[in-house]
Amino acid sequence: MNYELLNEIIDYLEKNLTAKINIKKISKKLGLNDFIMQRVFSIITGITITEYVRKRRLSLAYEELKLTDKKIIDIALKYGYDSHISFSRSFKKEFNIKPSELRKEKDNDYKLFPKIMFGSDFKDKNIINYAVKKINEFTIYGRTVSAKTFEDLHYKIRKLYNEIREDGTYDIFDKNERYAITYYNNDPLVYLVGSKLKDDKLDSYKVKKGEYAIFEVGSKNQKDIIKTIKFINEIWYGSSKLEIKDDPYIEYYTKDNCYIYVPLEKRNKTDM
Repeated sequence: MNYELLNEIIDYLEKNLTAKINIKKISKKLGLNDFIMQRVFSIITGITITEYVRKRRLSLAYEELKLTDKKIIDIALKYGYDSHISFSRSFKKEFNIKPSELRKEKDNDYKLFPKIMFGSDFKDKNIINYAVKKINEFTIYGRTVSAKTFEDLHYKIRKLYNEIREDGTYDIFDKNERYAITYYNNDPLVYLVGSKLKDDKLDSYKVKKGEYAIFEVGSKNQKDIIKTIKFINEIWYGSSKLEIKDDPYIEYYTKDNCYIYVPLEKRNKTDM
């Protein structure tokens, strides 16, 4: 399977989501038969190129409705709809809510149909659910390990968790909202696990005030956490209009779940 060629099709579509898309033009550019190209795309993805474009346009419109003050009709026109009515009908069919109703909602929940990445480990083409919230600055107090490589760090993390479980520190962290964070300190990679409970005898890390995209892992298993972070980097980041800030991701643990907090760049209501 020529994933490189298929991804070229996706790249063309993504670059033209706010323009008129000429499928015959891209098939000619790539030296492909128009019918065969559309047929192969549909067989592999389970949706047509037209349907993919519709879903991606509506997904980006969803973010703009939640994140900006732009008029609904302006967003509709931007993504290829010639009227408020046709946009509203298509939007409700996709997300089960009208654009005007979404604007009125005060919750932090977001939905996004992801950009397809051929050759990726992630085969699920369903809607991505995440949240966007503002958090205040706080400090994590905990225990750390460091290493030069991620492979060595993961080994040391496993050892660290065995140690804090044996000496009871793990339970203290859990009772006071457990967090974990991986960051660079000059050259070494550092992993810190801890809580908000102040303890000057422990290492500390100050989490910056700001806006964060939040993803539910579904478990506290480290393999699932790593998979979720990989998904964020490979799929979500290329699908969303939000910009990730160059700060560490935060892991927040509950009784039987974990949430990944992704720091976002500051933006104005007129951005996007």
